[in-house]
Amino acid sequence: MSKRMAVALVVAGVWAGSLPARAQTPSGVAGLLPNLILNGIRLDAGTPVPHDAHFTPLNELYVGTDPRSGRGFQIDAAEVVLNFNRLLATQFATFPIGNSSGAFSFTTDETTGLPARSTRSFGPSFGERSLTVGRGRFSAGASYQHTSFDRFEGESLDNGSIQFLLPHNDCCPAQVGLQATGDGNLLNPGFESDIITVRTSIRASTDTAAFFATYGVTSRWDVGIAIPVMRVDLEATADAEIVRLGTAFQPLVHTFQTGADVSRRTFTEARSASGIGDVVLRTKYNLRQRGAQGLAATLDLRLPTGDAENLLGTGAIQSRLALVVSTGTDRFAQHVNVGYTFSGRTDVSTYIGQDADLASALLPSDTPPDEMHFNGGIEYAATDRLTLLGEFMGRTLRNVGRLEVGQRVFTYTPQGQPVVSPALESPSFREFQARQGSLTLGLAAFGAKINVGARALLSAHVLLPVTDAGLRSRITTTVGFDYTF
Repeated sequence: MSKRMAVALVVAGVWAGSLPARAQTPSGVAGLLPNLILNGIRLDAGTPVPHDAHFTPLNELYVGTDPRSGRGFQIDAAEVVLNFNRLLATQFATFPIGNSSGAFSFTTDETTGLPARSTRSFGPSFGERSLTVGRGRFSAGASYQHTSFDRFEGESLDNGSIQFLLPHNDCCPAQVGLQATGDGNLLNPGFESDIITVRTSIRASTDTAAFFATYGVTSRWDVGIAIPVMRVDLEATADAEIVRLGTAFQPLVHTFQTGADVSRRTFTEARSASGIGDVVLRTKYNLRQRGAQGLAATLDLRLPTGDAENLLGTGAIQSRLALVVSTGTDRFAQHVNVGYTFSGRTDVSTYIGQDADLASALLPSDTPPDEMHFNGGIEYAATDRLTLLGEFMGRTLRNVGRLEVGQRVFTYTPQGQPVVSPALESPSFREFQARQGSLTLGLAAFGAKINVGARALLSAHVLLPVTDAGLRSRITTTVGFDYTF
């Protein structure tokens, strides 16, 4: 090892050991990925020169400005992880659950004056139909839904294809003195050119028990409520590997075990939470109805009752307006819902922690975003007791931001070459890149509702993804029970 590099190592090590850590990462399930990737991957401290936090962006020593972007090295290093975490959390908390409308709809028979079913169909499960439950009628039910997520922006979540890159911090100057201030690049000393690749596998799932109730205020006007009780499980395994671009012949400078050439280590963290999700207050007004043909308007008010730090809610009020069109016949019905969700804003510290500097690493997007949504489906009354269903649900999360896989280039000087040298090399590594934009998601639902006695109903559905964008589920299963009084 050269004398120049040895002095740089000592100064960097002393400086690293004297600085405090940055503000804590967000707590709860929402803080798992930032804590694991940006704060938890550390080298062995080593003696006498500690290098343990040189690849840890949430450490205070991670300083300097990248001349290429004009932003701090720490912000550039954290950008992809923080935007990934925010997008994951936003979609986690807004996955659709069933509607609260009653499966039975009643009118008064003009001949007998007694209540009679308005239609043979039991209606959709995720969209709305124009029919109401009926004046003075009360419907209540519950459903259970299990969702396991397997892909994010087209990449598998569970096989290590999600890769993050952690550059070395700008710890030392070109001219080594008594104080290390950084020199605005990662070329000198040469060991600053090393990076750590982090291949990450994520297991994410939710279990939701939702309780519904709907009351017919008049023959045209329903009010309802949906109360979800959720369990969220998130586990991440990070396979970290030191890529020695600048220390190929000095493997003990950066190692996961002091005194040994250990370039790989696996880090794992798991968190879970349970509790009430965001409660939804719902109302529907029937504007026009003739047989199975009808027109209605709905308003849903989503309250921030779920703990956003644990991915149980969005942390903001959302209101959704929709127009409902129903067509078809008594036996074969169709529905179309078109609407828009207006969202409040939640504190981004929920996803990045209390650090004002890190806020600039997030895309200039809305959290949670406004949404445009569409639902279309068919219901086939196979018998008076059995309805078969098919639905499509689409939604566009406006200005939420996107991540796309690209190539990130790192420049280094091969060992033994001067810093100013035509021998500079620039290998590229695969990593997500953040950009502005909206996100469109789609789900198809297939299921059945069966009348099991009097006014009781059992239902079962499967939901399948039809787009590869954003956070995608393998297959979602839902079972439910409904009773109308």
